[in-house]
Amino acid sequence: MENPFQFEKLPSPENFFGREQEAERLRQLILDGKNVLLFGDRRYGKTSLIYHVFQSLPDTKLHAFADLFSCVESYDVAVAMYKAVYKALPFSIERKTKELMSAFKRLSFEMQPTASGSLKFSPKPLSRDFDELIEDALLGAERICEKHNKSLVIALDEFQQVAEIKDKRIDAILRTHLQKLKYISFVFSGSKKSILSNLFINRQKPLYGMSSSISIAGIEMEEFKQYCEQRLEAEFEPGVFEHLYERTRGQTKLILQTGYWLYANQLALTFESVDQVIDLIIAEKDEEFRLLFSSYSALQRKVLKMVGVFNGRNLFTKESLERFDITKQSLNQVLTKLIDVGDLQKQEDDTYVVSDVHFHLWIVKSLGGI
Repeated sequence: MENPFQFEKLPSPENFFGREQEAERLRQLILDGKNVLLFGDRRYGKTSLIYHVFQSLPDTKLHAFADLFSCVESYDVAVAMYKAVYKALPFSIERKTKELMSAFKRLSFEMQPTASGSLKFSPKPLSRDFDELIEDALLGAERICEKHNKSLVIALDEFQQVAEIKDKRIDAILRTHLQKLKYISFVFSGSKKSILSNLFINRQKPLYGMSSSISIAGIEMEEFKQYCEQRLEAEFEPGVFEHLYERTRGQTKLILQTGYWLYANQLALTFESVDQVIDLIIAEKDEEFRLLFSSYSALQRKVLKMVGVFNGRNLFTKESLERFDITKQSLNQVLTKLIDVGDLQKQEDDTYVVSDVHFHLWIVKSLGGI
């Protein structure tokens, strides 16, 4: 029997749960042609939510998804936009190519072999100037929508990457187009809340006031517990699921991953079993996280280690500072920097946590005892 916990794939409609309110709000905003800012930590189900809502849209609302994570310059963003529009068209390859060649002025196509041995057409811009390309991509998409009496929503995932791109002010250029578009709207999605907040909520930034916000937190604990128990066909011992939820900060992927291994190994739903599985999940990423940890500066590594040792609490006490031979000023500067780039978060109770829950668990387990 197939394991009922799937944590690497997008959920099927029957496995989608716990996001009904967010899904309905996102769907309504999309249907109304509004731009949406969807933000939350990594692995909490933002992408799953977007795809789930896209599947429910009527045929008159085309949808496209572009992942900007690997974009390092403005040209990459423009190419991602072209490819998203190309994929959104519900036509044959031949008709897609014909439609795009007619609608876009700065685009050609090249044939590329696929793994199966067939050929596919891939959009190839004729320029590298972002201003020209983004205008061509959006105006061309507008022409297609108007011609076929449709509208289009484009999801730009990991949108915080545009803040790292310095060759063009992508946010400022986008704003000029957002104000004019008639048939196109956007879902801006990302996992680094501090950067996204600065892009959209800072009054001094071009995208301020250009979108409606939806925040994605953990699925409500009791609902998640019931979901897991139904698939495990057993009940957690008292307090066990609450312990799991707290350790993982309610992160969707980690809880589903824990459920996967509990089911696969037919383990009892006890504290011991859950912690055993979490330790296994942490160990799977050991080499990857060691490389990630080493990519930080020496002072940043020291502060991350402090977070692990003290579990993010009481970092500024005399004992903590002396133990790690760091001044309050240096500690504050590093914490501020890590928060600004989205790698750390300061909680309401003044504790500090690593934004990536999995990486945080690794730091606590691997470095917390040092």
